[in-house]
Amino acid sequence: MLLPRVLTALFGIPVVLLLIRAGGPAYAAFVFAIIAVSLYEYATMMRLGSKPVQSGALYVFGLLLPLSLYFDRYGAGLPGANNFSGFFVSLTVIGVMTWELFSPKKYLERMGLTLLGIFMISWCLFHLSAIRDLRPAGLWLTLLLIITVWIMDTAAYFFGRSFGRRQLSTISPKKTWEGAAAGFIAAILTAWGIAKFSGAFSPSFAVGAGVLIGVFGQISDIAESMLKRAVGAKDSSNILPGHGGILDRFDSYIFLAPVIYYYAVLAL
Repeated sequence: MLLPRVLTALFGIPVVLLLIRAGGPAYAAFVFAIIAVSLYEYATMMRLGSKPVQSGALYVFGLLLPLSLYFDRYGAGLPGANNFSGFFVSLTVIGVMTWELFSPKKYLERMGLTLLGIFMISWCLFHLSAIRDLRPAGLWLTLLLIITVWIMDTAAYFFGRSFGRRQLSTISPKKTWEGAAAGFIAAILTAWGIAKFSGAFSPSFAVGAGVLIGVFGQISDIAESMLKRAVGAKDSSNILPGHGGILDRFDSYIFLAPVIYYYAVLAL
């Protein structure tokens, strides 16, 4: 199982780094593709787990929302802004509830799971693009987030396998407190190291980001595992050999993308 993980990483990491470096429409399209595939994987998991979801509404509003955010440049509710995002956030709630009104059988659970998928995936993951567009440190902040999560996951995986004894959560039986602690420390050290290397932000800011990544990244990972456990799925899909699906690979960023974005907006 380790070899496919390594081969996928050797191919995928350079591609992701090149897209981050390019920024602009190329990176935004990459984030949009992640959202689109993740929505599909979410809908598939819900269907396989016999959980009702409005697939049509999930795709329509789940793709319109990040598009509106991109073109609005996050100016919802601001005087003079286009307010695309505010309009489509409102339209998403209205649309999902209206969609259910015209369904032969009405389920509150179906509305809830549809809205969860849209806001968990489309809204939260879009902040990966928003982070890259921050000025002047968007490039380095994106690299800090992506690289720190990679190293955190690697440290937690290998340290947990070698020294893990105490189970972290019944949701993910293989995760241990020892592995989580190693990942947390690795996140802080990596973020600090990137700050020292780049000079794009202060070490204190980077340590704060490392703490947030070490905590919320691992919680986000377990939260996505909770969804898979609820529907009886091991992975969100098998699109990435050794890693599962796109949603599996980007699960840590579901919580982290908005957390790091707003941390940067408030602290930088």
